[in-house]
Amino acid sequence: MDPQELSTYARDAASRGDDLFALLSVDATSSEAEIRRGFRRKALTAHPDKAGDAYDPVFYERLERARDVLINADSRKAYDDGMRAILQKKAQLDQMSSRRRKLVEELHRREEEAKRAKTGTAVETNHKANAELEAMAARGRAKKAERDRLMREAEERERITLAAEAPPKSRGSSKIHTTTEPPPVPTTDAPPKTTAEGGGDDYDARIADLERRIQEKQQRKAENKAKKSGAAATPSPGGTSTSTRDIPTNPSTADSKADADKIPSTGPAAAAPAAAPKDYTNFAPTMARLRAAQAKRDEEKKRRAQEEKEQEQEQARVPAP
Repeated sequence: MDPQELSTYARDAASRGDDLFALLSVDATSSEAEIRRGFRRKALTAHPDKAGDAYDPVFYERLERARDVLINADSRKAYDDGMRAILQKKAQLDQMSSRRRKLVEELHRREEEAKRAKTGTAVETNHKANAELEAMAARGRAKKAERDRLMREAEERERITLAAEAPPKSRGSSKIHTTTEPPPVPTTDAPPKTTAEGGGDDYDARIADLERRIQEKQQRKAENKAKKSGAAATPSPGGTSTSTRDIPTNPSTADSKADADKIPSTGPAAAAPAAAPKDYTNFAPTMARLRAAQAKRDEEKKRRAQEEKEQEQEQARVPAP
């Protein structure tokens, strides 16, 4: 313990009337060596290694501080001055009349009560401030949990809405195509599902790539259709053309499909209308909804950051305990 703290402790001990000499079993005329011997004698029973379960940390700390105060010149002088003032005050009280002594004792009692009341008020104020901080923190946690719950519900509703608005799968055509058509495009060429969780340049790049692939696919279909139309316009070697009729079919019946495959295609009228290419133009509104959802999430993040900042400022304004 530094000398300043020792002097403060010595003055406090004197004001309380603690007899440090009696604590170490020495007197006011004892030398430094006698004070150290007195501490060692007391430590034989009070030290944690000697006392065992009966060890009293408060009592052992008092012994150490009494030794440090009495062997330090400055702290011992402060202790002696304080004890001298206490003894003089006590002697003056003894010389007073009984009536005056009662008045003085009453005055001292009121002063002590005022000190205790002031200390109790400060402690109560600290407790109230701590309770208010805890309540504010609890409200902040509850508000954050509510925001997270609302965000999860909004995301779930958005996902369900997008799934409901997706175009249904084609169940096939009700007519048989008598002309040779290219095989259906593999499902891997279909635009992949995209979520609004991505953001920034990478998200826009994926959208642009999807739109480019859709345009290329539509262009290839248009070229194939034009080639088929040109081939169908060429007359047959016999110079005759045969008109064909649409044959109603049942997709679930294998015999109808087999009969339909035997019908020849001799002219342009024999070609059944080609299946309309899948329309991916509805993908743009979906992308617009995804962008709107991303913008909504960004706005929610900004609002949440602003609320957390305001909450931190509000907590900073509350006085620390």
